[in-house]
Amino acid sequence: MKIKPSIVLADLGEYLSLYGITLSEEARKTLNDVEVFAYKCDNPSNYNLFFSKVIRNSEIIRNIFKNYGKNPDLAALILEKDYYDCIDEVSNYDREAYSYSKVYMRSRNEKTSIIDTALEYCVKDNRAILSNIDILLASMDDYERILEEDDSHWVDKRLNKSHTTLSHVCGHYHGNLEIKFDDIRKDLLNIKKNNIDVKVA
Repeated sequence: MKIKPSIVLADLGEYLSLYGITLSEEARKTLNDVEVFAYKCDNPSNYNLFFSKVIRNSEIIRNIFKNYGKNPDLAALILEKDYYDCIDEVSNYDREAYSYSKVYMRSRNEKTSIIDTALEYCVKDNRAILSNIDILLASMDDYERILEEDDSHWVDKRLNKSHTTLSHVCGHYHGNLEIKFDDIRKDLLNIKKNNIDVKVA
């Protein structure tokens, strides 16, 4: 049977239900967009698509970009074009569209590692609905973990600095991608904290 995005997303729903978690509508659209884009390119998804689609689909995240003087649509487009430019002719979506519930090598599979980390953010906040904020926080955490494990060195020397940005995801500097992960993370965690405070009040 040919693997299609609908099958991959159904598998994700079943996997999340094991833990009593569901996707918000916004998060479902983001992950569907990730899978559909990868399917149309006939290539597995990667960090570029998780970052680009969450930027496109979350008003909160788009506003963070705007607050730093960046264009969120341009950031998403650059990430998507970089994904397209790096398509591997040997790989294809049908053969390598790993399911979210895949057991083997979860920590070295981008999509399963991201979803597992997003689950942890959700549970830490005592929520049963996984959001786009969880997906972005998880994507940043996982990307930084891989960078640290691989001890990456950059051809573009402008990327050899202590803080990680979306330029690192593309592997080359672009001014519109230059927002520190630490700054995005701080803003998102503040937003989550304020939302929780409001609910408690």
